[in-house]
Amino acid sequence: MDYKNLEMLSWLVGQFRRAGEIGITFDELVDKLVDEPNMDKIMSKRTFHNYLKELRDRFGIKIECDKRLQYDVVRKALSEENKRYRYRIVQDSKSDNEQWSMPFLMAFETAAAIKQLQDSEEIKQYMYIDCKATGIENMNILLDAIRQQKCVELYYQLRNRAPYKQDCFEPLGLVLKDYVWYVLGRNYREDKIWPLSSITGVKILDIDSRPSPNFSPEKFWKANKEKWQEDRF
Repeated sequence: MDYKNLEMLSWLVGQFRRAGEIGITFDELVDKLVDEPNMDKIMSKRTFHNYLKELRDRFGIKIECDKRLQYDVVRKALSEENKRYRYRIVQDSKSDNEQWSMPFLMAFETAAAIKQLQDSEEIKQYMYIDCKATGIENMNILLDAIRQQKCVELYYQLRNRAPYKQDCFEPLGLVLKDYVWYVLGRNYREDKIWPLSSITGVKILDIDSRPSPNFSPEKFWKANKEKWQEDRF
């Protein structure tokens, strides 16, 4: 996933979140996109549906198309133009994806908000953002490796140490903690936790991994986070 694609997904999620239960039409999204600085101004209906599919398949964020949303928040009838298909985020408390899709919603919304602030020349002079790269550009490769149950070759660098290569790392899951992404896994049967911000490269190997069917990212994190902190410092 390239940066521009992630930027558009972040923007869309932000728009859906702000629209709430009433939803938003495709035409309304296109109109709002025209006013966004430093973003592609044109989005076809086909591209839009590809974005919705990616949000659902990759991040578990389901967008519902509902023709019944024909009233605004104060229950006034909408015009014929706005009675078209309206899109909104589905919050399904019965879904198994609910626990992990919500952090993605929050992360996307935060990314969209930061981008909006950074692009505003009017207030940019009053802002100072001091944070290192998130390493999210490697998330796509790690997720593919987890799905395919393949090991990866990791390149990373911690603080002022020399770059290091981990030959055969078995990625098992991802954790978002305090706005920092971590990959969980094993290297030669030793549990490891690495922040994505320290990973400089990932290569999928033709070596099968063997994840436990009872693997839980939450339990893995709680069992290994103290050891990871000791190794890190």
